[in-house]
Amino acid sequence: MTSLATPIPSLPFGTLGAQLAIGATFLIHIALVGFILAATALAPFMELAGRRRGGDPMCLRYARSLSHAIVYLYSLGATWAVFAVVLLAGLYGRLTGTVLNELLLPLTIAFSSFFLGIPLLLLYVYCWDRLSPRLHLAVGFAFAAVQYTFLFTIVELDSYVLTPGTAVSAVGAAFSPSYPWLLLHYAGANLSWAALLLAGIAIWRGRRAKSAAEITYQRWAARINFAIGSIFLLAQPITGFLLSETVKSSSMPAFDNLFVFNSGALFIGQVALLAVLVVGANLVFWRHNQSAGEGGSGGPLTVVALLGMAVTAMPAAVIPPNVVMLRYVALLIAFLATTVNLIGYLRALQRGGASARISPIAGRLIGVVGVCAVVLSMYMGVIKENAKLPCGIDATTGSGSCLLTLHQSAENFTVPRGYQP
Repeated sequence: MTSLATPIPSLPFGTLGAQLAIGATFLIHIALVGFILAATALAPFMELAGRRRGGDPMCLRYARSLSHAIVYLYSLGATWAVFAVVLLAGLYGRLTGTVLNELLLPLTIAFSSFFLGIPLLLLYVYCWDRLSPRLHLAVGFAFAAVQYTFLFTIVELDSYVLTPGTAVSAVGAAFSPSYPWLLLHYAGANLSWAALLLAGIAIWRGRRAKSAAEITYQRWAARINFAIGSIFLLAQPITGFLLSETVKSSSMPAFDNLFVFNSGALFIGQVALLAVLVVGANLVFWRHNQSAGEGGSGGPLTVVALLGMAVTAMPAAVIPPNVVMLRYVALLIAFLATTVNLIGYLRALQRGGASARISPIAGRLIGVVGVCAVVLSMYMGVIKENAKLPCGIDATTGSGSCLLTLHQSAENFTVPRGYQP
């Protein structure tokens, strides 16, 4: 084996070409899987709501449509995953083999879940009218549990590479310091952007609809999806803050890469996209609450949210280091104002305003927010990956000198003797 050459990236443009190829395939895979995970969680809960309302046709159609979307996308998402892993293993074999050895048990559990999940999915989709409502709901929730078991285990890999801790061990790898906050942040982000995107799609489909019943359903779906996406959006700064503080205390190289070196400038784009989401959502709430008679404070609250996001986006040259807390306070104020506006929006929906006419301006805003939510989710993933440069494991102590990286695999990447299973 020692006579074989050390594998190095051989795609066009060298290492950059390898990173672009792997990055692009993984981004497509992650977008598809993120949507599938969100749909998997939403479908059975929406079916439950429909059953409890005596067979509400809106809720039941929503759940059934999402279940079919999962079937259509499932194989496509898995295909992109295989393609990405083949590229990763072929171009960065040493790194890939080491990480897979490190997390062999949780990854085996993750991929074994497909043997149980796929039959449950097929039962849920194609036996909708053949199973009793209770049994069908049980199948739906079982499938969701299997899918989120996959998420719980696969995030262990991502969190370990982000913050490997001080010792290489099975327990340390499975429960790295960033794991709980990264898991919550990722799961909440999926539910947020997927629902906001579905709201934009419902607006588009409603404008193309011919029948009054279809128009009514699409209006209802747009508003319900927008409410779901906005609720989960409001939790993102909390889990994001806890995640960044954990990275700061567990791996300063990763924190520096996030906020100072590799990704520091990229955060300007992230805050700008987040501002579009927050301000756009407030404008939608305001317009809807006005039409539903809820709304005197929507305008001032939207202005407060806009000003809060403007202060949050100020560059470091404007906000001195000794008052950096101002940025967090401004973000908190913006999200508190959004929360109050969202409460009014939810009250209006509860009073039967979900199927009311959506103004053209509000419809365009919902579409813009949906698209920006998808872009922001992918953009934040790129920023997180940049935090993993550069890194390695000290072969003598087994401790993470910083982080694992794709570049490391072109060198003699080793682990302590006797460590591999």
